Amino acid sequence: MSNYVLKYSRDDRVKYISHLDFIRTFHRTVRRAGLLMSFSQGFNPHPVMTIAMPLSVGVTSSSEYIKIGFAEDYSETEIMEKLNNAFPVGFKILAVKKTEGKELDFAKLDRAIYDVELEWSGNDFNAEKFLENKSLLVMKKSKSGEKEADIRPYIHSFEVTSQSEDKMTITMCLSAGNNYNLKPDTVISAMEKYTDGFKVDFFATHRAKILAGNKELL
Repeated sequence: MSNYVLKYSRDDRVKYISHLDFIRTFHRTVRRAGLLMSFSQGFNPHPVMTIAMPLSVGVTSSSEYIKIGFAEDYSETEIMEKLNNAFPVGFKILAVKKTEGKELDFAKLDRAIYDVELEWSGNDFNAEKFLENKSLLVMKKSKSGEKEADIRPYIHSFEVTSQSEDKMTITMCLSAGNNYNLKPDTVISAMEKYTDGFKVDFFATHRAKILAGNKELL
């Protein structure tokens, strides 16, 4: 068995496909491409594959990662070309790297950079004043339910990169992964709570990068 890490993108055409539907789509794509996946042993064999930080429904991305085992030793170029020719529109393999052991360890991924385009009404939003808050208490969903949490320590960077009369784009680097996962919509809730008269009417989220510290895996 040979192990590979694949970096891929998902655009607007496939942003409403769920995580489980993507897994099924990926399995079919590998079969169409003529690549042989490795399977686990036991009574219920399943493909040897791991997806890093499954993407939320409605979010696009240019930095998704999947680790997969193939039964044969393929070249990185061959895998990229065959999968891109077999994938439905909206998905694209951006990079492939053969890996041994844990040199590209998904457990080390701890941050994500998002570009959030939003439309608002009411009072203007001031990013500098927002970040001056030593704590940002909002209701955050977890497996055990909803509870109040301070998300300020998990916002690593936050910048308004473009702005017009009622629209803006914000690039934010947030904690992500197994230790703490902060989503942009939770940050937007804090923006509304801590800015009087400011209301977000619509937003679209794009995950630009997933990082281990300050570095991308591929």
